[in-house]
Amino acid sequence: MITLLLIVLLTARCSEEKIDFKGSGNIKGEVVSEPDMTPIPNAEVTTNPPSHIVMTDSAGQFILEDVEIGEYNVIAKKRDYFTSSVSINVAMNATTHVMVKLNERFTDQDLPRFTSDFYPGPNEKDVSVNVTFSWKVTQASDSISYTLRLFEAGTPEEVVVENITDTFALVTGLKYSTSYLWQLTAKNPAGERNTEMRSFTTRKFPDDYILYAKRADGVSQLFIRDMQHEESIQLTHGSHHNWQPVSNAQQNRVAFLSTRDITPQLYTMKPDGTGVRKVTSIATGGYYNKGVGFSWLPNGEQLVFSSYNRLFVVNHDGSGLRQLTSIDTGRHFREVDWSPTNDRIAALTLGEDRYDAEILVMNTNGSNQQVLVGDKTGALGGPAFSLDGKELVYTYDASDTQSDVGRQLNARIFKYSFQTGETVDLSERKPHGTNDLYPRFSPDGAKIVFINSRNTPGSRQNLYIMRTDSIQYDHRQLLVEDVESANWAKKIMDGLPGE
Repeated sequence: MITLLLIVLLTARCSEEKIDFKGSGNIKGEVVSEPDMTPIPNAEVTTNPPSHIVMTDSAGQFILEDVEIGEYNVIAKKRDYFTSSVSINVAMNATTHVMVKLNERFTDQDLPRFTSDFYPGPNEKDVSVNVTFSWKVTQASDSISYTLRLFEAGTPEEVVVENITDTFALVTGLKYSTSYLWQLTAKNPAGERNTEMRSFTTRKFPDDYILYAKRADGVSQLFIRDMQHEESIQLTHGSHHNWQPVSNAQQNRVAFLSTRDITPQLYTMKPDGTGVRKVTSIATGGYYNKGVGFSWLPNGEQLVFSSYNRLFVVNHDGSGLRQLTSIDTGRHFREVDWSPTNDRIAALTLGEDRYDAEILVMNTNGSNQQVLVGDKTGALGGPAFSLDGKELVYTYDASDTQSDVGRQLNARIFKYSFQTGETVDLSERKPHGTNDLYPRFSPDGAKIVFINSRNTPGSRQNLYIMRTDSIQYDHRQLLVEDVESANWAKKIMDGLPGE
């Protein structure tokens, strides 16, 4: 009787369990680290309400099979990680997919640690305006990224360079003779660490430099070549073209051409690129003329520029425009230079044929125009005075080539002496198959800055300097590659007229 009762009870219990069971499904997923999403092997995975306990494989994956349908929290945990869970719903005869993300447990020891090796150093002086910031950490790692914050002292303006993966960063275009503050932030999965704020001061504007134009991101921009520190600094920025920079004798203003107002016009600015002012509002060009015909007067306050067959004088701020002189309407001025000694003007003129070229010299009032160089078959370029006004340099294509596109095959630099009337070829050791172009005297008259390029169309133009008293191939020094125009910043020395 007792045995029969037990059988009845067991049968009843089994019947109840079969009635309460609602069915099952599977839970399949992976455990990954936050935030890089790398798999975490050997993590323990369970559920709440409890079902099974499993471990993730080498790929961070797991599966919980035959889990009764319903709502669960899938829980993953591992040593050195914070426990995390994800809510899911298990459906009948279905596999529910889930991803559980774990964050590592970090201490202060896991944060990046900077060493004391920084550049610029504390209160560093004479720092370039193109400065490469550098630093070191005790344990370099690909997981560390850096943010550089830079402030001009006394201003709220901030330069931020983010997502730096190296331990250095180049920042260009800082101001000369200016104090700056800077700070670094290093970030890794453990968090962030900041350096203290450091300061430095940029160097003063150079005394000895060459101005030049060069393409930057497809746009002609103005640069200086600091001859003392042997570095180049970009002065202008933006989407408009700037070219043909010329410094005045006092080195306090630079004249240049720009398309800021769509059509090329003459502008001036301070040598550091600030204080830009428009000077002209009439055409600064002519036939076969890109508007390069302009020059400073020795007083540094006025400019002479060409407009077709006329020469004008204008103040550096655009006021006081007056016509200086003109030539026959069948000819146009192309290039012009005013002697630093304030006693004559030299100008290149062209007829309707671009090879119908002459170099004129005249008085500073435009009178007494005389042909200095003419009756040449090849192309002429220049002219430019020496600082003492006793010599003039210009270029001539000695191949006597004439072409529809104006190609030159053997352009050479010639130096003419007003005292002796002699002309010297300064390109005797010029590399074969190249052109020497756009020569300008250095302030001491001992050197010439010029451009040399291959005589094939589309060749890059490279900026060189060479001495004028011993012209040898070995004395040509390459300064900058791939430029468009250049001019030495000339400063009139004590005792010269016209200062």
